[in-house]
Amino acid sequence: MSGALSGKNAIVTGAARGQGRAIAIALAEAGANVAICDVGAAAMVSVGYALGGALDEVARAIEAHGVRALAMACDVRDQAQIDAFMAATTAAFGGVDILINNAGILTGGRPAHELDDATWTTMIDVNLTSAWRMARAVLPQMIARGQGGRIVNVASVAGHVGTPNYAHYCASKHGLMGLTRAMAGELAPHKITVNALCPGLVDTAMVSHATGEVAKDHGLTIDEAYELQLTPHLIKERITSEQSAAAVMYLVSDAARVVTGSALMIDAGWSAT
Repeated sequence: MSGALSGKNAIVTGAARGQGRAIAIALAEAGANVAICDVGAAAMVSVGYALGGALDEVARAIEAHGVRALAMACDVRDQAQIDAFMAATTAAFGGVDILINNAGILTGGRPAHELDDATWTTMIDVNLTSAWRMARAVLPQMIARGQGGRIVNVASVAGHVGTPNYAHYCASKHGLMGLTRAMAGELAPHKITVNALCPGLVDTAMVSHATGEVAKDHGLTIDEAYELQLTPHLIKERITSEQSAAAVMYLVSDAARVVTGSALMIDAGWSAT
């Protein structure tokens, strides 16, 4: 397989559907071998909705581009599962050049003072702490190989603005931006860039689930709930997973080798208001 990323090895978390799936396939199209993970069936209940179930199909789509795929169930809240996934990836590919921290959840919209500990902790653990855990697992070998690398943390416009009733989500994404910027400084001497992708309202199953919650809470139809959520978008469109993937492909490209500690906004103008 020839391509801009030929010979590179990548990891994508939360890859069973949506942005993760699109990113994994885009990496494969560019020639990278891709290891993908998502939560197993047992973990789906605790995070609030079904996130996985399609990893094998994504792996087949990756391999259709003439590269290697590794698919494995992994709850990114569990360091032991992350370590097992990393060990399997290293055994299969020999090393990792690109880490895409895409795993994330969006549930439980309610005022901050009404949030319970479990909802808060799960949001922070999946959206923020997991990115640090994954980086901690990947970086020793990435640094030791001395070939540089790319880390992209899939954050959100919610890492830059505050959204009422989603304090826990905003806190997790603001925290991810802080992690991105701090690690960018730490890893620059190793030629490892660390950047964040910050989408607005993306047309995914996760957003569809959250929109259903908004519709129920406000007595709206699904279409009305989507219209309400698009209010901050200057361009009144939902972002597609493929548009997110295209932005990630820039951040992992050679053209972006001097881009680090940045936030690439694909939010239809939300953060400009």
